[in-house]
Amino acid sequence: MPSTLKVLSVGKHPELMWLRDAVLRSAGFEVLTTLDEKEGLADIQRGQCGVLLMCYSLPLLSRKRLAETFRANCPQGRIVTITNEKSELEFADVSVYGVEGPEVLIEAIRNA
Repeated sequence: MPSTLKVLSVGKHPELMWLRDAVLRSAGFEVLTTLDEKEGLADIQRGQCGVLLMCYSLPLLSRKRLAETFRANCPQGRIVTITNEKSELEFADVSVYGVEGPEVLIEAIRNA
């Protein structure tokens, strides 16, 4: 495993995204945060692999496109989704229920 795990974090709520960015950086992750699906897709195509972190604030179709692009470009990468309700994994390797808190998210990314 690389010494610093890269996380590409994509979502639509700026406050949530910047808070999540700060939490993950303080935990030692290299974080690239975007509020734009197209920017996230371009980052993936440029080889930003590691962990794709997708927020429930993204529409389902956007999460699906990001996941498919990530799987095609980053076969060794892992996908973590944050949900706002207890749900199935969809196309993620790990799913975290949003209210579980930052420690659960950090642990999920480390173990993804």
